[in-house]
Amino acid sequence: MVNAIKWESNPSITAYLTTELNSLANAAKVLGAAIDNSAALDMYMDLQLYVAEQGGARSAGARVDVYLVTAIDGGTNYGWGDATDTPPGECLVWSFSLDAAVTARYCVSRPFPIGPGHHKLVIVNNTGQAFAAADNTVGYRLLSQEIQ
Repeated sequence: MVNAIKWESNPSITAYLTTELNSLANAAKVLGAAIDNSAALDMYMDLQLYVAEQGGARSAGARVDVYLVTAIDGGTNYGWGDATDTPPGECLVWSFSLDAAVTARYCVSRPFPIGPGHHKLVIVNNTGQAFAAADNTVGYRLLSQEIQ
């Protein structure tokens, strides 16, 4: 008899993007490295974003968009695997909303589904300002459930 379905133990955060985000211009994109979920088969991902204090106030409605792009052939070719491409709307997995201020902000997403295979994250700065020259980060955790 199944008593409960619970989250597996809380995994540590994997640093994903660090210096790549420094001085990232408004409307610019960064494509991260591959995330291999072909063996562990985790079911969910959540994200942590730290935006350091910016040089000017962010625009009203400022946000940082995150797209998840998937390899079509086991980790070699990605459908939207270039930082100059804007992935289609169905690849958008999270938008971190930020206030119209210069203050540093730490943001956490809710868990969202991730399929098996190889994936990359595309981060888009839509804050109206360039990111600070240092200390900006994106990290992730891969999560699963266990039956007890």
